[in-house]
Amino acid sequence: MGGKERTQTSPSKPARGARGKAPGKPAKASKPKGPTKAGKAPAKAGKAPAKASKAPAKAGKAPAKASKAPAKAGKAPKSKKKAQPGAQRDLPRLLALLAETWNEARVELDHESAYELLVATILAAQSTDKRINQVTPALFARYPNARSLAGADQAELEEQIRSTGFFRMKAKHLLGMARAVVERHDGEIPRTMDELCALPGVARKTANVVLGNFFGIAAGIVVDTHVTRLARRLGLTSEDDPEKIERDLMAVIPREQWISFADRLIWHGRRICFARKPACDLCPVAPLCPSAGIGARAIPESPGAGLPEEPEALP
Repeated sequence: MGGKERTQTSPSKPARGARGKAPGKPAKASKPKGPTKAGKAPAKAGKAPAKASKAPAKAGKAPAKASKAPAKAGKAPKSKKKAQPGAQRDLPRLLALLAETWNEARVELDHESAYELLVATILAAQSTDKRINQVTPALFARYPNARSLAGADQAELEEQIRSTGFFRMKAKHLLGMARAVVERHDGEIPRTMDELCALPGVARKTANVVLGNFFGIAAGIVVDTHVTRLARRLGLTSEDDPEKIERDLMAVIPREQWISFADRLIWHGRRICFARKPACDLCPVAPLCPSAGIGARAIPESPGAGLPEEPEALP
């Protein structure tokens, strides 16, 4: 039994020796520093292509910047504030055609006083004249003048004008306007542009409506959503800002026609020259209009018959 144990232990020593120090020395020789560093060099070289791959990425950005140049070039025509040729070439004929077509044009807000017209015009923002004319009879019966309106309860006023839209803002404007009229003008609606525009909720459009259609004072030209659209389509202006549009129109329209021109253009916009699909086939001024033919729609036999009214824009 003992001899067998010796024979088993003698071969086990070489197995342990393989893990010993003697075989370890060749292992150190197998790890020369030179090849190891050389192995790192290709690794660094591998990073170089990575950096090189970024260069094309930057180069890819250059065309992106170059693509902005055409975008700026595309905006250039918008910056040109020059009226298109068209109706302005034969303005007297345009005015004559509008007068012939809409000879009875007038403001379509029901009113019997400057106060009522001012209130109705403030309410007409983002609404229709038809809707306002349904609301104002009861409103004017409750508040017949600026003094009575100045003392109104805001919550009650809001309920009365709720159907006109933006009723909270409009109620605030009406109360502010009425109180300012009482405090500054002894309850009477002022007759100048500056005094009207100083009232809460009143801008040039509203002031022009009251001055022109009630007092007969041509202090400017009403520029609402319809006048804005038609003036641009007719080539009378290239502006977007209402005050700049008004300035362009005042420069070419005779002053004695400022009031009637706006009324007629508004009627034309409500009955023929619609925002989305103008009835160009019915338009009497189409031969003078550079935008003629931009839209088509099924049209009734007579201008304005059965066509919906478009809402006014906020002042």
